[in-house]
Amino acid sequence: MAQIFSGNLFTMKSLFFFFLMIPMWPGWAWAHGDITKLPSSVQIVQYKTTLWMNPEDLETRNKLAMAYYLKNELEESEKELRYILWWDPRDFDALDGLGIVLIRKKNYREALKHLERAAQINGQDMMVHVHLAVVYRKMKSYDKADSALKKANMLATNRIKRRQIEK
Repeated sequence: MAQIFSGNLFTMKSLFFFFLMIPMWPGWAWAHGDITKLPSSVQIVQYKTTLWMNPEDLETRNKLAMAYYLKNELEESEKELRYILWWDPRDFDALDGLGIVLIRKKNYREALKHLERAAQINGQDMMVHVHLAVVYRKMKSYDKADSALKKANMLATNRIKRRQIEK
């Protein structure tokens, strides 16, 4: 069979690559399924493949950054989030994401700066207030931490969201 394709545009390698890429091609049903339940390493491969086809896709870059975060690859996660913020300094998800990455890296002052900017952009997001409470607690600003947690609880609309806050 390899002889059939050897003189043509398609080689066996290119056919293999083509069929490998079909499920990941943007716009195809498989590409937009919920891959968040897959292992982070699989998510990273899929997101990087999507970015190879469309490097300016900031939403996919945010997802890639969070997959890196979950895999504890904090330098890679931070790099992706800073790239997003270079393109769009008001990207809420990147600001919030960079805040939690910096918390894990114990860079609390810079984390606070990004989380406060995220809260200014979308003060109705429950989780940004949870993240603020965490960073305030790490910085021993307990009153501010309690206030941020109260705000998060106020924004929680059901028991499931309140459980998220408790986590």
